[in-house]
Amino acid sequence: MRRLFIILVFIVLSFSVYGRQAETRKIDSLQEVMAKQEGIEKVETMMEYSRALAEVSFDDCIHWGEKAIVEATQLQNDELVAKAFWKIGLRYLNHYEFDLAYDNFCQAMEILEGRGDSELLMDVLNYKGRVELLMGEMDAAQSTFDMDMKVSENLGDEANCADVINNLAYIFFNQDDLDKSLDYFKDARHRYIQLGDTLSTAQCDNNISNIYVQRQQYDQARAVLVKAIPIFAHYGDEASLAHAYQNLGTVYASGHVDLDSAMYYLHKSIVCAENVGDQLTLIEDELELAGVLKLLNRDGEAISLFQSALHSSEVVGYTSGMLDAYKNLGIYYNEKGDFTTSAIYLRRCMDLANAKGNILYANVVRPYLIADYASLGQLMDMKKELGLMIDNYKGIINENNALDEELTKLREHTEGLLEQYDSQNRQIETLQTQRDQYRLALCGLLAITVFVLAVLIAYKIVRKNRAKM
Repeated sequence: MRRLFIILVFIVLSFSVYGRQAETRKIDSLQEVMAKQEGIEKVETMMEYSRALAEVSFDDCIHWGEKAIVEATQLQNDELVAKAFWKIGLRYLNHYEFDLAYDNFCQAMEILEGRGDSELLMDVLNYKGRVELLMGEMDAAQSTFDMDMKVSENLGDEANCADVINNLAYIFFNQDDLDKSLDYFKDARHRYIQLGDTLSTAQCDNNISNIYVQRQQYDQARAVLVKAIPIFAHYGDEASLAHAYQNLGTVYASGHVDLDSAMYYLHKSIVCAENVGDQLTLIEDELELAGVLKLLNRDGEAISLFQSALHSSEVVGYTSGMLDAYKNLGIYYNEKGDFTTSAIYLRRCMDLANAKGNILYANVVRPYLIADYASLGQLMDMKKELGLMIDNYKGIINENNALDEELTKLREHTEGLLEQYDSQNRQIETLQTQRDQYRLALCGLLAITVFVLAVLIAYKIVRKNRAKM
């Protein structure tokens, strides 16, 4: 399973902050203030008013957010318009409407493009990248975060640099580059320590535990989590607690095979996720819990949870949740001999995986799908999938051959450099020998010259003495 990271916790924390502000902010008071304002101040208040309405009426929230865009446009203030688009994008993101959130972030980006680095541009890039992550667009997210990193560095915003590195680490994990992912998480963790951000440091530890789980280093994962959980509890961070409990449940389900403990921590995760309204973590909890129930041979409950997670994932457009639910449901029905139902789920998983460029899921489900087609007598479909599997296998072989060729060229180039190095060393040794010989000859010549001069001087002295006599 592609597990959620604290990239999502950062988003949820934003939502919970907005929710608390909305609860404490007096909507009537904002209306009164807004009625007395004009220009930029009025638009700023409109955006605050839209945020306050988010917990009361989402339709009214969006209405006032769109009104703020119109008012800002009339003022011909591009930065204010971009800010209004960004704010309404956050409202949609809070409501799990990722497509609409993404569209508004893109609108803000278009306005800010070419206007130089700014905190607003940094924030827009940050949330645009997060939405792309949630939509499964990993290449786009990486490109966005690379841009965000440059802006953050130019502005000297160390906290946002750490956030971006944390998010890039998640991308590398999704690409199965665990070593690079771990390096980036550790880099982010070090930066948070330098900033004195204890909570974010613990969140990085939580992320690192995911890598230990993936590597089946369950003892290391558990050791990290038991240190992080008290910190989350101290700060009252139920969003992070939900993730930590979920990870600990996975450790007990996969590593220590203590299914009772696994269910205990997954239920604690569900409670925390429900308290903060974290729908994505709830989906992950259902998927994890379904896997545990399946191990306990409670198939009916497991299938019910898989279907519930699938429905919720489809509603919010959560790609990872859909892929995992499709895969598990398809494999379950394949094992039970219901090949028609299995083929439906596996086909959906295959199509979505291909659309998102997720080769891992496609490779996992294809053998089961081929078995379904064979059992159903759908020979043409079976032949097509077999052909794709063979093509994929040939592609892997070709990639390996290409890598071998590159390795051979690199080895030959290295050997050539070594030969040049040896040749140069031999030349240097020859030059050093010649230099020593020249130095010896010069010393000998100098000695002879000195001897001749000494003899000549002695001769002159003797002649001079004879002349006096």
